[in-house]
Amino acid sequence: MNTLIPPPSEQNSQQRRPHAASPAQHFTQGDVTPLREFPLEETHSFNQLDSCRTLRTSAGRNWENVYISKQIEDPNEGIFRASPHLFISLTRSGSTRVMCNVQSQEYRAYLHPGQLSILAPNQPVNMKWDRRIHTTHLYLRNTFLTEVAGDITRNQSTSIDVVGRLAFMDPLLEGLVTAIDDAMELEIEGTRPYVEHLARAAACHVLRKYSTLRSPQVLEDSSGELTRSQIARFREMVDTRLSQKLTLTDLAEGSGLSTGHFAHLFKQATGTTPYQYLLHSRIDRARYLLAKTSMPVVRIAAECGFSDHVHFTRVFSKTVGQPPAAFRKHASD
Repeated sequence: MNTLIPPPSEQNSQQRRPHAASPAQHFTQGDVTPLREFPLEETHSFNQLDSCRTLRTSAGRNWENVYISKQIEDPNEGIFRASPHLFISLTRSGSTRVMCNVQSQEYRAYLHPGQLSILAPNQPVNMKWDRRIHTTHLYLRNTFLTEVAGDITRNQSTSIDVVGRLAFMDPLLEGLVTAIDDAMELEIEGTRPYVEHLARAAACHVLRKYSTLRSPQVLEDSSGELTRSQIARFREMVDTRLSQKLTLTDLAEGSGLSTGHFAHLFKQATGTTPYQYLLHSRIDRARYLLAKTSMPVVRIAAECGFSDHVHFTRVFSKTVGQPPAAFRKHASD
């Protein structure tokens, strides 16, 4: 086990390179304001693991609100210190089982290419993964996140709790992370405004979709409908436990409501039942795995929570209009 909670002084050589430490300046209404590059000592320091081979990072590019790195991570287990900033991980290639323990809550999932995970600010985490994966890590500065939240709510009184998620798919967020990653290939000059634009879009998307962003104008009346935090917890639970057998009691877990009342309010809020949402989530993941990986259909059935291959084929064919093998063939054409 590689336990990792190092002091800031023990940052690796990559973080101490001379070109990564030189501050830049920009002008605001005639005044010279120092530009602070993203503080590397405030990341989780995944790059300090012996099992992590860093391929490239944004260090030295003077990106104030963004830090991104691309790496190959071999199997490991570690306790990682809390970061005050939002962390987003994108799996680029490879597949692995991952265990994540946050605030005494344990989550397990199987990571595949194209899947993302979010870790909320200020949360230490114990993580374990058992196979090599190629990942991109993106950090968004917490003050930047607060600024974007202020824009969304027009600077009204706002409370934000980003809801951490493990092993989920989001094509828009994946595209934004990839675009910021690709920006590291560009010349340093002039990339900062472009990256800031992409980061702002990513922050807005995360706050809209994966947080309990609320203000006096948008806070739901919890007496007659589900709150955003209740729906967010439900979606998180579905994403992290998709391969498991789930009952209606499991689906209502954490809502504080009876199973019947939760099911009624969920359909009222979303137009679908909890079971229908669960089924659609399983089919969506199966479609992705069929199109993007060479994983055997039998294994995909298990990873997506179907009791067996026959059941998976029947449900998939009814929902998609063709059996899994035919869908995979057409997706690869």
